[in-house]
Amino acid sequence: MDPKPVLSEYFAKLPTSPDAFPFFYRKLIGLRFPIDVAEILELRYLCHQAIDQRLREEQDYEWGEFAVSRIADMERLGINKSAHRERLAQLFLMLRNQHAAHKAASAMAETELRAAIAQNRFAQNRSWAYGKAGAAAALGAGLAAVLLSPPAVLMQGIALFLGYLSLDSFYSVLVLRREERRLDTELAEVLRRRVRNVNWRAVLRQTAAILGYAPPRGGEAFRIIEQETAPHEVVQELDDA
Repeated sequence: MDPKPVLSEYFAKLPTSPDAFPFFYRKLIGLRFPIDVAEILELRYLCHQAIDQRLREEQDYEWGEFAVSRIADMERLGINKSAHRERLAQLFLMLRNQHAAHKAASAMAETELRAAIAQNRFAQNRSWAYGKAGAAAALGAGLAAVLLSPPAVLMQGIALFLGYLSLDSFYSVLVLRREERRLDTELAEVLRRRVRNVNWRAVLRQTAAILGYAPPRGGEAFRIIEQETAPHEVVQELDDA
């Protein structure tokens, strides 16, 4: 069985795939420190790369209520360096955009699935009505074929044809019901994955710990894999990240 993707893999997908946001978000807020040095370094690289990309593109943003709230959260967490605050603000604005894109895509998928379910139920009702009407017509044609003297071959053929159409309509109902169950499952999955509201304080606490701007809960952000790298080299590498 393949291992589940690590947080850095989800983060790398964010710029091009809003669908990755719920997996990234839930894995981020559920992250337990310490984690491997390699994962910390990869996450820091990806975070700084995303921030630098925003700065290179000189994307404008407004210091509205969202940014003001994040600054207040940074103060409570003890992040006082203006450079750290600016970079975190850029990162948070990028994540807010990804969350908005995720919600928009999720809402569109929900709308499409609900429309498909409604159309499916309409088709079921129509097929059921056709099936009942065909069965009644087939029964009438069959009785007419029996009662007529001499036996009416044409009416027998009509009865068989109407019976076939009735059975086909009832079979269509079964197929449509299976399709409805599939659509219901897809809709439930869309709703289950959707992140309606983000706990931005938890995101700040985790990202600040990853970037080394604040200590994580537990006191240590990373663990050293034995004998891979000397401790002083790891510290120096993290300081340079």
